[in-house]
Amino acid sequence: MKTFRSLATGAVATVLVLACSLSQGAVADSPTAVAGSSPAADATPTAGDLSFSVERLAGSNRYATAAAISREFFAPGVPVAVVATGANYPDGLAAGPVADQLGGPVLFVTATGVPAATRTELLRLKPQRIVVAGGTTTISAAVRAELDTLTAGAATRVAGATRYETAAELSEHAFPSGANIAYLATGTSFPDALTGGAAAGIQDAPMLLTAPTSLPAATRAELVRLNPDRIMLLGGTTSISTAVALEVNEIATAERVAGANRYSTALAVSQRVFGPNRPGIMLATGRDWPDSLAAGAAVNQTRGPILLSTGSALPSGTNAELTRLAPGTAYVLGGRTAQTNEVPRLVQRRLGVCWSGTRPTAGAQETISSVPSATKQIAFTLDMGGRLDGASQILDYLVENQVCTTFFPTSIMANSPEGRPIMAKIAAHPELFEIGNHTVHHCDLVNGGGGSPSGAPCQVAMTRSFVQHELTDAESVLESLAGMPANPYWRPPFGSHNATVRGWVADVGYTKTIYWSRDTIDWDPATTTQQIINRTTVPAPPAGTIVLAHLGGYNTPAALPTIVSTLRSQGYTFTTLSDMRD
Repeated sequence: MKTFRSLATGAVATVLVLACSLSQGAVADSPTAVAGSSPAADATPTAGDLSFSVERLAGSNRYATAAAISREFFAPGVPVAVVATGANYPDGLAAGPVADQLGGPVLFVTATGVPAATRTELLRLKPQRIVVAGGTTTISAAVRAELDTLTAGAATRVAGATRYETAAELSEHAFPSGANIAYLATGTSFPDALTGGAAAGIQDAPMLLTAPTSLPAATRAELVRLNPDRIMLLGGTTSISTAVALEVNEIATAERVAGANRYSTALAVSQRVFGPNRPGIMLATGRDWPDSLAAGAAVNQTRGPILLSTGSALPSGTNAELTRLAPGTAYVLGGRTAQTNEVPRLVQRRLGVCWSGTRPTAGAQETISSVPSATKQIAFTLDMGGRLDGASQILDYLVENQVCTTFFPTSIMANSPEGRPIMAKIAAHPELFEIGNHTVHHCDLVNGGGGSPSGAPCQVAMTRSFVQHELTDAESVLESLAGMPANPYWRPPFGSHNATVRGWVADVGYTKTIYWSRDTIDWDPATTTQQIINRTTVPAPPAGTIVLAHLGGYNTPAALPTIVSTLRSQGYTFTTLSDMRD
């Protein structure tokens, strides 16, 4: 049998041990070393640490998301790749712990083909072999034959006549010498098995399946063969009945880990198995299965659990568990359809040093050049209305150093060939960034003229209609590219505004006119790096200062690290307008 990888210490949200006559010392006698602990894990940050990060792993569909997860955690030359159907969950429920045990990712195929994203990832991975989970009904013989061409070895099918038999066959394939712990979940729904998969993986344990009210013969036989010391039952009595638990306890000590619903069960599993200071944790939607299934194999890298969101919010208890786990990175799985931007924003708010903030409603008109009510915070805002040399470097620095920022792009620059990659980087981090509207063409809306990169569109009368269209036409483009709202913030080009213009733009939702209290003048090539630094930091800025800088500022990339380190050493937090006003 394999070396026992013990359970974690710490508070247990809901651990329901079977009755005393069945427990045989299940909890009290459990070893107390932290699962997967290591010096590297102990070095990961606590809440508010500058090295914390949020990363979304997503693709255009479940196949591409699984490939994105694989790319993040697995290098070429893996010993194995486990392939399951992307159409339904039963055959894949046991795949995560199996892939983790064998040292490779979980990828998806259809019944009749290998999707492009899966093929591309297998070509990158060059796995030594492929394990095909499930029978020919879910993955055809032709697909298995095609997979044969994508590995140096062979694509071997592991399957049974039912989901229960398939899980048992996968367990025997990956755990031929048995296991000290086995996990058991219902085979009739997905949440418990998938969130439990990370726990099983970290403990070198297989995942087996049961019917709610009866233990399938294949599952019983595999549990007997594994000869575990402990069997972890996931979910309440609706998922695994007391009768099944009693039968399982005849094989080995049975321990039930459960909550009132799928979300609290995921928290209970996390608290039972994972200690604090995790290198990474995963957040998946609790409404669907593909993302969490694909993530189960990555636990050897993250050393952390899979927690569930509702898709747009963090369930009760999740904030406290995030704080306890203190992960280095929180991986948000799936695109914005699976989990909205609110999920990474809320995680960043809980664990980061700043966040993108609560967006205000339109409300009354305001002209804002500072936020005196703020604590020791500063908003280093960046316009995007002209040259973009160095912009990518600035964005990378902001992300790597957790500098929350408000951007003001013009739509014509945002949607330019050089602007779209910049906007994609902004869109990738809604937890750190927000946008406001800087119009379409960067015209002087009071006096006329101006314009960037061309002045031609601004050689017209600045009528109510023209001014309003400069905002509304920009809005649709900016929000499409950034995936976040632009209103009610707008910044007048050249700082040119008056009561008339402000009234016009307020009528189309832009009630917050954002000015500044410090100007770096970094748009001027004659401005030196030291001047940009001094204009921002000397004298020490009052709390709530708004700094004006530009993504294409000539010496802004060189000045920014010194600005950030100087003011952080004085106790300032760099954040967004919304966070500062919140």
